[in-house]
Amino acid sequence: MKNQLVIIAAVAAFAASSFAHERITLGPKGGRVIFVDSTTIPNVEFIVNKDGRAEIALLDQERRPIALAEQNVVVTAGPRASAQKLKVEKQGATFVTEPVPAGAPYIVVIQIKEKADAKPLTTRVNYDPTPAKSGKPDYLDDSVNEGSGPSFKPSDSLDGLFGEINQHHDEMKESFAEKKYEALDEVTQAFTVLLKALPAKSGDKTTAVQGQVDTLVKDLAAIAAANAARTLADANANLDSFNTGLATLKKNYPDQTANAKLKE
Repeated sequence: MKNQLVIIAAVAAFAASSFAHERITLGPKGGRVIFVDSTTIPNVEFIVNKDGRAEIALLDQERRPIALAEQNVVVTAGPRASAQKLKVEKQGATFVTEPVPAGAPYIVVIQIKEKADAKPLTTRVNYDPTPAKSGKPDYLDDSVNEGSGPSFKPSDSLDGLFGEINQHHDEMKESFAEKKYEALDEVTQAFTVLLKALPAKSGDKTTAVQGQVDTLVKDLAAIAAANAARTLADANANLDSFNTGLATLKKNYPDQTANAKLKE
């Protein structure tokens, strides 16, 4: 009973938050991928099927389904005032709930245990089935990712490009320090795009800059791999190398350009 009250309280706390668009990653079944702070279950896929039942799959770092054995989940869903624990059963490699309550949008809280005596992992998803402009339910509308991650569009100007680089550097350091796995996944992808756009704008320093960019991109790849595995501590040296390398790279440009900020 105590655990149930805690879960309902968590739903209430998060239900008041805005359902603004977030970056959306889709899994092998087309469901929403939720990033989890776990080396063994780093991702969870969530989707509500045509029968109104939530399907939950545990995914590895390559986002492939993990075979179910002793794992179990507790799912709590519903509007703030009536959130309830749902019945869950295993079907192959998927957990399937009874029909989710009406009244969405609301927060769905998922507690995962690898074994009966294991500490639960708790994650949440904003469930909003309202159709988006793309035709997909809002909570699965990955069209909101346009212009982010690998599809980021760099500025045409060198000052603008460095403004974006400096902003992403701040975001990367913050996301790394605070283990914001989903944000870090996006920023390492976008940062790679930004850096690769730099040599072409560097005039007679293109060759030197290209070599420095190649090294920085390798550090970003190592950080991204550690992020996917939820082992960020393994990439501390890569982050230090990246910070030092970026500072060295900036010396190729006037201070005003290298330290440019985006206009608010």
